[in-house]
Amino acid sequence: MTVVSESIGSALSVAVGVWVGTGARHERDEEAGRAHLLEHMLFRGTRSFTSTEVDQRFDALGGDLNAATSRDETAVVARVLADELPGAFPMLGEMVAAPLLQDADLALERKIVLEEISMIDDDPEELVFELLPTAVFGPHALGRPVIGTPEVVSGTDGDTLRDFYAGRYRPGRIVVAAAGAVDHDRLCELAAATAVPADPGTGRPEDTNDPGSAPATTPRVIFRRRDTEQVQIAIAGRGPGMGDERRYALRVLDTILGGTPSSRLFRAVREDRGLAYAVASFDDQHKGGGMAGVYLGTRAENLAEALQIVAAELARISSELVDDTELTRAKQNARARLLLGLESTQARMHVLGRSVLHDLELRTPHEVAERIDAVTAEDVRALAADLYAPAGLSAAGVGPDEDAFRAALAPVAGHLPGA
Repeated sequence: MTVVSESIGSALSVAVGVWVGTGARHERDEEAGRAHLLEHMLFRGTRSFTSTEVDQRFDALGGDLNAATSRDETAVVARVLADELPGAFPMLGEMVAAPLLQDADLALERKIVLEEISMIDDDPEELVFELLPTAVFGPHALGRPVIGTPEVVSGTDGDTLRDFYAGRYRPGRIVVAAAGAVDHDRLCELAAATAVPADPGTGRPEDTNDPGSAPATTPRVIFRRRDTEQVQIAIAGRGPGMGDERRYALRVLDTILGGTPSSRLFRAVREDRGLAYAVASFDDQHKGGGMAGVYLGTRAENLAEALQIVAAELARISSELVDDTELTRAKQNARARLLLGLESTQARMHVLGRSVLHDLELRTPHEVAERIDAVTAEDVRALAADLYAPAGLSAAGVGPDEDAFRAALAPVAGHLPGA
């Protein structure tokens, strides 16, 4: 197990997380959703603490306790006052090192996760982003929803989940990270006291399933019909993956295109024409691949006009150099957002944990700011031309009329079936 920390002298609290190198991308098709289901089960009690005790003790500390599963990892994280860490970490550590994983608790958590799946299915804005990765990555593991499928969740019994845990939660795949008012040697002692055993006792060998980089696939469009007032649209192509040096240019590009209230898409679609309330660019970076694109929600009668404007802005930023004023403003914004975000002990802990878990180079905030400052107008144009080339774009939509949706896509991605 690896332990990493950053001491921040001015901090009164410490953010700490246990990062496990198993996520949705490490699942096989028949396992889709088990990493997320297992994350839920970590809160159902440990060898030393009941679920209620964990909740009550963290409430008494005034601390935060949470967990998340992504495509790349599972993380259990907490934030407490510095002098409370010795009391809080054993609970946090045991959630990962010694969860009970009892059948009765699993029966309840299956029901809860199925409700979560239904909740996403009922929320058009969330649903469109569940559909988009499948459109972009196809059958690769990056294309599957992290939350999994009702069939896999319903069919996962206690023995299956315990085997899944035993094969994935191994010391070499775990990083303990902390930032704030933390003493590194003391953190190492706490981690060692609750370490995950090399063999959790089932005799199952470590499961090292990793699908690698996502191969090229044919762009596609996925649509779900819902009787909604708005149409939700997400359009994206393949983008920089985790650790790609182009991510600094992508920060600047995103700021110019749709990341702020002064961005091109926000002004052209919302402020100048009133065609949407929500419009933005976005990116999502993973090991083995990433995606970058544009999202908007608009009424059906505005859809075609809004997407014509999106197409024009994508073409413009891909072919014309941004002027010095716009470039400077975007770099200042990107740099400031980075540095302001890293004032948080939680943000610093997340950077440490994720970087060390995935063998990414650790850079100081100053070094990252320097790389943002070094981005040129040609870097932005070239990256936009690569990311937003129409032939590489896929789309997802949620709304009342699939034919109208496909027809409206033509200016952005006319190659897509029906566009």
